[in-house]
Amino acid sequence: MRRLRVAAAVAAVAVLATAAVTPGTPPQPGGPAAERPVAGDGPAAAGGFGAFGGFDDFGGYGAVGGPAGQGGPGGFPRPGGFGTGRLRTLAGVLRQDRPGSGWYLVGGAHLALDLEVEYADHQQIVLRFPTARRVVSVLCGPDETYAPLGYSCGASVSLDEVRVRLGRNGRPADPTATAAGRYANFWLLGLVEQR
Repeated sequence: MRRLRVAAAVAAVAVLATAAVTPGTPPQPGGPAAERPVAGDGPAAAGGFGAFGGFDDFGGYGAVGGPAGQGGPGGFPRPGGFGTGRLRTLAGVLRQDRPGSGWYLVGGAHLALDLEVEYADHQQIVLRFPTARRVVSVLCGPDETYAPLGYSCGASVSLDEVRVRLGRNGRPADPTATAAGRYANFWLLGLVEQR
């Protein structure tokens, strides 16, 4: 029985040793997931975000314990290296003061970045932005006024357009009839790769 336990322990160690990934080595297909950031987020000298303490200060997108400037989780290298694209932020605070008054991006205390409202109908709010090469992600969320009322929002994105659909308590909501007050809004934030 003891020999069987020792043999099992040796076999387990051998399997773990062959499956180990050393720091700085990208995972193999089927292994742990690694973010695939758009390159160009390197040091300021390379035209990346380093100028204002961006992603490279903590080892890349969502990295934990990775050496600075080494990209994704655990310091895995970035696919493509520096300079293959530059990211542009899309952002805005979307508001309608009263039902039917029209959706707009708030100015003043808020800043709209590269977005403008084109139109809203009974199904969606359509915003435009300068044509991108690729879309990283666009997120939409209700503020502290809309959220307790059961509102949600989601974005469908093309290379130059964001279509926001609203929901309430799990059902579609008509954007033209939606308004929760003069200071209620939906927040938009996105990243696209510039052309």
